[in-house]
Amino acid sequence: MIHWLFLDLDSYFASCEQQEHPELRGKPVAVIPLQAETTCCLAASYQAKAFGVKTGTLVADARVRCPNIVFVEGHHRLYTRYHERIVETVETCLPIDSVLSVDEMICELTGSQQQIPNAVALARKIKHVLRERVGAILTCSIGLATNRYLAKVASDRNKPDGLTIFLQENLPEALYPLALRDLPGIGPRMEKRLQEHGIFSVQALCRLDRTPMRQLWEAWSGNAITIGCAGKT
Repeated sequence: MIHWLFLDLDSYFASCEQQEHPELRGKPVAVIPLQAETTCCLAASYQAKAFGVKTGTLVADARVRCPNIVFVEGHHRLYTRYHERIVETVETCLPIDSVLSVDEMICELTGSQQQIPNAVALARKIKHVLRERVGAILTCSIGLATNRYLAKVASDRNKPDGLTIFLQENLPEALYPLALRDLPGIGPRMEKRLQEHGIFSVQALCRLDRTPMRQLWEAWSGNAITIGCAGKT
């Protein structure tokens, strides 16, 4: 059974620009706050990401990595307008439980929607309707899982335009190929802390009992419990 559907827009700011401006489609694009070599990229299209340009890359460095890159100053009103259209469109298919950010939202599945074939069909329907009503360039990646956290993790797999399912019977083994930093809540500092305690893989993390995991996470114990019990809940 699938309980949650997590939707993540792919390279959202850059995709909005490419959707709005056809001449940018298929080109490496970076959205920046202002035209200056010393500022950094707010977002990058997948064509730019192929050259190693990503969020936080300095403009000067991005230009070296990708000489043909196009820099576009951000238009946040545009992104808000597209966000509103996306929310309205998704809700024609499925009620949204929470809008988490301008490019992320999560939906709870109920009744027959929780059956795996129905959940997959619903995810594909959302993708189709978004293409038809909002724009073909604004793709999304969808994660399906038994809880909110794992649905978020699944949505980050197989980007762009991905659809990933974490089935209960395949957990926690399905998480083992991931790097620690692939899990939301694990940044550089947390990764270092885990490694100091001899945890260098997701497999080792999943083997922890709840108590030591909670102690490692401290204020983030909720996430820790979700990961550690992924195969048991």
